[in-house]
Amino acid sequence: MEIDVSVYQKKLEKYYDSDGKLLQYPPKRPMRILALIRIAERLDPSRRYLEKEINEIIRDSIAFQDIELLRRELYQYKLVDRLRDGSAYWAEPDWKERYQEYNAKD
Repeated sequence: MEIDVSVYQKKLEKYYDSDGKLLQYPPKRPMRILALIRIAERLDPSRRYLEKEINEIIRDSIAFQDIELLRRELYQYKLVDRLRDGSAYWAEPDWKERYQEYNAKD
């Protein structure tokens, strides 16, 4: 399925405040993925993060309180992986290839 990413990127902008923080989690899957990609891009692919550190990155990226939802979604959409007990997180090495169609810039 081919998507017109530029349309979703434009629609997504109204979900961000002037500081670049996500105001609410978008209802449509393509916009959710784009919002999650913005968070995943903040991760250093060469390091592991404690849950506390991942939470801080998410907290700095959003203007609402549901950090756990976004952490779960990052994992479910395979943008990050984690230890089974959730004590360490890291960027999935192939997430950029997996979501290549979403990385198309206007």
